[in-house]
Amino acid sequence: MAEGKPPKVICVYNKKRIGYIGDRVMVAIKGQKKKGILVGLKQTQKVKVPKFDSNNIVLIDDNGTPLGTRIHVPIPTILRTILKERTHAKGADYTKLLAIATKFV
Repeated sequence: MAEGKPPKVICVYNKKRIGYIGDRVMVAIKGQKKKGILVGLKQTQKVKVPKFDSNNIVLIDDNGTPLGTRIHVPIPTILRTILKERTHAKGADYTKLLAIATKFV
């Protein structure tokens, strides 16, 4: 978001169509569609999930590997359990996302 408009969430990939921590989303950035995972939200969350000052996403590709090399935003520790449940042998692999994170809350 260093240049231009902030990203806009186009689609949330869950049944409720409301994004929570750990949900996959499609985002429009500079006229391109990218996928991402919500790692921090302003809205009130479930118990033991912290509330953040800003909405944060990590951009990923179709396999679940992050597009960047570092994550500077703090990631909630409950995200580890959420993403480990969603990691499948054939599907997306979210362990790389947790490995490059620098701070956990």
